[in-house]
Amino acid sequence: MDNYIKNQTLEHLTKAQNITIAVSQNSGFDGLAAGLALYLSTKKLGKNASILANPPTVEDAKMLYGVDKIGKPEGKQNLVVVVDNAVKNVEKVTYFLDEDRLRIVIHSFPGSKGTAKEDISYEETASKPDLIFAIGFNSINELRNEVTHEQIINPDTWTISINKNEMSQKFAQANVHEHQAASISEITATLIQNLALPVDEDIAFNLYSGISHATEMFSPSYSRPSSFEAALWLVKFGAGKASLAARATQQPSFASLEGQTYHAGSSITKVTSPPSEELTKKPAPPDMIDRQETQIEEVEVKEKSQEAWLKPPKIYRGSKSFDSES
Repeated sequence: MDNYIKNQTLEHLTKAQNITIAVSQNSGFDGLAAGLALYLSTKKLGKNASILANPPTVEDAKMLYGVDKIGKPEGKQNLVVVVDNAVKNVEKVTYFLDEDRLRIVIHSFPGSKGTAKEDISYEETASKPDLIFAIGFNSINELRNEVTHEQIINPDTWTISINKNEMSQKFAQANVHEHQAASISEITATLIQNLALPVDEDIAFNLYSGISHATEMFSPSYSRPSSFEAALWLVKFGAGKASLAARATQQPSFASLEGQTYHAGSSITKVTSPPSEELTKKPAPPDMIDRQETQIEEVEVKEKSQEAWLKPPKIYRGSKSFDSES
């Protein structure tokens, strides 16, 4: 992003009240982590932010902040009048003002049964955004068809496209792409850094999680130098201090496992404290008894005084040896 595009983006970001973050489902966990980080950052700016994305899996949701805000528009809402069976019954719709009241007239086709009260319902939709972050999209058609309605995509709306892949069609006013990057999250971290957007522990942890996931826990085969640079910057902003970071590294103790029941197929195993030594002690085989008695005899010899060493050694052959001699 050159200085002119950067300054234009900052100007539109400052003026914008309604911001939409749209995340492509093809961007996976990495894209969602980046989108939620931008959502939380723009919320800290005091903006009416909304994030549009596919809901994550239960396991992924445990590793990201802000997942409960997905698909929930904020700020001013537009009221939508929904008419069922409109194709068969509605010819046209007109409206006029009656003093300070707006009257909407639904004209029926001649010979149709018309529109009844039961055919009318109401919905709310978000206002058109003043600025859009498009994450992981390759074309405007993909953006329109996948996550949002076409009516909110205005060509004049300042759009920032974030992607690490080559796009088939450039549709945004600001394109933030780096095909050499290992993840969308590290590109987003750099963008947040360059635009001086707010960062806290939750935002840093989301981006760190996205980079870690995309690089297979920072495997050398998938990581880039920029991956480690972004991770270092995020750690400085408290990624490791987030509550989810502590939960991710917490290991269950044996004390917490005691008394819990685990199911493995059809069998049930209850983990309890280790049984006492007396309960687990098994009778030793005959040959082991002989060895143990011999060892006891040796201990007795060791405990004798020094004078006892001058006497002939004591020999214990065991009962079997006597039987063989007889």
